[in-house]
Amino acid sequence: MAVSNVCKSIRGIGVDQGIANCGFAVVELTPEDELKILISGTIKTYPKYELSSRIQKIYETINQLSKDYNVSILGCERLFFSPKQKSDTNAGGRNKSASIVYTNMATGILHLIAAQNQIVFKDFVPGTVKKYVAGNGKATKDEVKEAVEKLVIMEKEIDTEHEADSIGIGITSVKYKRDLETKGIDEKPEKQKRKSTKKKGEVNA
Repeated sequence: MAVSNVCKSIRGIGVDQGIANCGFAVVELTPEDELKILISGTIKTYPKYELSSRIQKIYETINQLSKDYNVSILGCERLFFSPKQKSDTNAGGRNKSASIVYTNMATGILHLIAAQNQIVFKDFVPGTVKKYVAGNGKATKDEVKEAVEKLVIMEKEIDTEHEADSIGIGITSVKYKRDLETKGIDEKPEKQKRKSTKKKGEVNA
């Protein structure tokens, strides 16, 4: 007799995607509803290397983790782009537009890994991560951090903010996967309303 998926542990990877710093966390949700962090860290790449080499390093690391830990879901945070967002380069800061392009490249890597390994891919809006982790979609960053510390026992220090964010995304991923299996969630993508360009009196051919 087949064993129900509800009785099995669920493993997933949470990724705080980026090219220079890519946080990752492999999280397990046990049948007893316990959360375990199996491994976490930050993949660092440096501008002095070719972009292709940096992308390859991220791909190989996340892809190998997905195989080694037999994960069933890969999650990250959904990106939002505002055309009004300006670069801070004149003020000595980073170029936000370039940063978004690189982050989108990292997101593409995750899509590829999920497809190749036939695992669920899900990008979560920040509010969803906060709700799954802290129980409140409007929780502050400190509240999310406190919730993570209560949900899991950390056997190591969290070294970077990217690693911390990936743990929250990993927790969200496995809880979401459990809901998929037990509640049959069927999310429909939000449709973006577009302004009509038709002039009054015009009809579609």
